[in-house]
Amino acid sequence: MAAFGLGRTAAYCRVATLVEAGLLQRLEILRESPSLIRATRKGLRYAGLSLRVAAISPGSVDHWLRCASTALELRYEFAPELILAERELRQIERTEGRPIFSARIRDRFSGEDRLHRPDLAILVGERPIAVEVELTPKGRQRLETIIKGWVRAAWVEEVRYYCAPGATRFAVERAVQRLCAEERVRVLAVVPR
Repeated sequence: MAAFGLGRTAAYCRVATLVEAGLLQRLEILRESPSLIRATRKGLRYAGLSLRVAAISPGSVDHWLRCASTALELRYEFAPELILAERELRQIERTEGRPIFSARIRDRFSGEDRLHRPDLAILVGERPIAVEVELTPKGRQRLETIIKGWVRAAWVEEVRYYCAPGATRFAVERAVQRLCAEERVRVLAVVPR
């Protein structure tokens, strides 16, 4: 509703029409919660996107809803067309064959470099802003590995961590301080969903 400037009734009618046409699909993932809506393969092709149908699990629902709320909130600071979701930026990086929005991190088991993609990216200036939405605390080593990757990612202007209060935010703030990453990483309050 917010993204398209529609009222509740118009939004529900549009979604119902798109579901009936097979472009969107309703998913009943969590009991006693509203259904989720995702694009079908037909809907993705219709929109000209070469993405796979999104995989949604009960454990990922809150995170993706917070990412959507964060993207909507960022519209007040940046134009909506400048905000990319993780699936979009993954597709762009795959096409370009190089990291544009992601950090290179060393896999602690294999020792090989891999990409850590942010939840959102904002296309501003010559270098994008990476956006992470953290709802639960990560282990210290894993978090520090990711932040080190962000510090080295010179192709990214800055990284914004939108963190849940308490242990999650505290862990990110401490890791940023330990790694002297305050110039590259900003820690902010998570956007309510």
